Amino acid sequence: MIQTRAVIFDFDLTLADSTPAFDACHRFAAARLNLAPPSLDAIRRSIGTPLPIAVPRLYGPQLEGRVDAYIEVYQARADEVMSGLTVMIPGAAEILRKLHDASLPLAIVSQKLRYRVEEVLIREGLLDCFASVLGAEEVPAFKPEPGGLLLALDRLGVARDDAIYVGDTTIDADAASNAGLRFVGVLTGSTTRSDFAPHASDALLDSVAELPDLLGL
Repeated sequence: MIQTRAVIFDFDLTLADSTPAFDACHRFAAARLNLAPPSLDAIRRSIGTPLPIAVPRLYGPQLEGRVDAYIEVYQARADEVMSGLTVMIPGAAEILRKLHDASLPLAIVSQKLRYRVEEVLIREGLLDCFASVLGAEEVPAFKPEPGGLLLALDRLGVARDDAIYVGDTTIDADAASNAGLRFVGVLTGSTTRSDFAPHASDALLDSVAELPDLLGL
């Protein structure tokens, strides 16, 4: 069992599955720029990595000089379809309400734009569960830099020893380590137990649905 006074979450593939949305946006942008789209598996593995880093990795030299144009088309399409094609991870909504009802302050720190995260939370009736939602446009630097997590701690009004960060990637694990936070990994993304092994974690869960038991709730 882990004792904590607050929980900070990643969003994509930790609380919500936006894989169909990412796939749709990449395929749309690829078509506009006359590129062969990446595989669904490659797209899924890129979720959680900022677009300026993920896009060149997905396409390599064929996209040289056109990354900004690709991201502009991608983001325009994402404004149309991202929220609608995003669903909550099974059990996530229930555990968020349970943690909120237990008076645990909750926050989200995501590489995703904040309004896209909030659109999903509003649709699911979950926005009031969170004391703070931080997106890409607000964090000082992308994860694994610790600035977003430190800002969330400040907004929650808790010390780093009194909070945990829950995420699905080794980027999340490293961000937690850099911020001095305990980390709980979930296996609902593409990162496996063996992938997590070299990175510090207090627990690895099949999904966030197991979190209340870990916290003794």
